[in-house]
Amino acid sequence: MSILLIEIVPQGMIFGADRNISERTQYSTPDGKTVIHNYGQSQRSKIFRWPKPQILVGYVGLSEIGMKPSDEWLLDFIGNSPKWNTLKELAESLSHSVEKQLKFDGGETRLLIIMLGGFEERDGVMLPLLYEIRNYHAAGPKTYDDIRKEFAFIEVKWPVKNKELKDWIKQYADQYEPYWVHQGEDLGTFNAIEAMLRGAFRVLCSQQHPEHNFPQTLSDWERQVRMAVLTYGAYFQAYKGPHEQLVGGGADILSLEWP
Repeated sequence: MSILLIEIVPQGMIFGADRNISERTQYSTPDGKTVIHNYGQSQRSKIFRWPKPQILVGYVGLSEIGMKPSDEWLLDFIGNSPKWNTLKELAESLSHSVEKQLKFDGGETRLLIIMLGGFEERDGVMLPLLYEIRNYHAAGPKTYDDIRKEFAFIEVKWPVKNKELKDWIKQYADQYEPYWVHQGEDLGTFNAIEAMLRGAFRVLCSQQHPEHNFPQTLSDWERQVRMAVLTYGAYFQAYKGPHEQLVGGGADILSLEWP
């Protein structure tokens, strides 16, 4: 699976992800059941930067698309993408392309979530935009359900007017509660660990710890994201077996400054 952590702060947008890719085999038993056997992990990047205009791309779930590792398929799509004018057009194009490819590939229907993030001007205001491209059509507190071959693309909606958004985001960041989107393995556990970390660093900052001041820059917030991803990887090392390291292998972090 994976963990993908997105944070929006007054300074910009951050994507963070672990690097483990599960190596596995699949076979059918005599009674017709499908058995999936995990036998190890390799490391690949799950987040990427779209060059012009700058957009961040991240994924969790299916590790192979079109007989290629998912990161290679996504990088090929970035390189060969048709022209588009808005992030919505790009999300729609990517959603249709990945759905078409996976239907052509056939095989087992498995979860895939792709996140696109960037900044666009709307009504004279520069806004952070997030799109979720997904083939799950229902979700519980800890699981993704109703996984189909059909994909949808969903824009993450903000609860305030465009002109009020940056102040709204700043209010949460000032409380050490930055706006976030989490995707990945056992989100209930990750959310608890990530909240614990924020609480710990809030205490360190309030005590004027010499190495832990309240985040002032995008780089400061990046460190928090990296710490959360690495800590979740440590959780898997401590509590899961050697063939169950669905999260781990280090952390990749990318960010975009708020224009």
